[in-house]
Amino acid sequence: MRRRAQMKVAALLLLALAAAACSEFGGGTGPISRKIGEVVRDPAAQELDLARLTSFGWDRFYFFPAETSREQICAFIGAGRKHCGRIIRYPVVPAGSVALLFGLDGQLTHAELHALENGRFDLQLSPEGHPRSASVFKIRRIPSSSGRDTVWLGPR
Repeated sequence: MRRRAQMKVAALLLLALAAAACSEFGGGTGPISRKIGEVVRDPAAQELDLARLTSFGWDRFYFFPAETSREQICAFIGAGRKHCGRIIRYPVVPAGSVALLFGLDGQLTHAELHALENGRFDLQLSPEGHPRSASVFKIRRIPSSSGRDTVWLGPR
């Protein structure tokens, strides 16, 4: 029985490390956020299909607002203290960002920081996250006095 528990812990650790390797959550704005920014800056773009911007498997995504602590995110994904810092490298989600997490069959597949200047998600997430099947968003641009539009990504 002890051997089985050790194998389970080892499998969870490998999964966490694989997610960390896929993650851009320690190095500033992630690649998906940058791709979102490229799409929303195209004046002709009316919609954003999040699934087309990803190359990894996922069936749900989640986001956590600025000031969410690493411990809160790690509790949500089930990462223990020992491995949490390897997966989520920020002590808190910085201002001007949200943490985007993608999961497949209940397992974390990707995590990164999303810059709000690349688009703000206009939806209420349930604890079950937002399904991939409903991840095509209407792009709304609201002019600001700074000359840079505020971009909202909402249900179509």
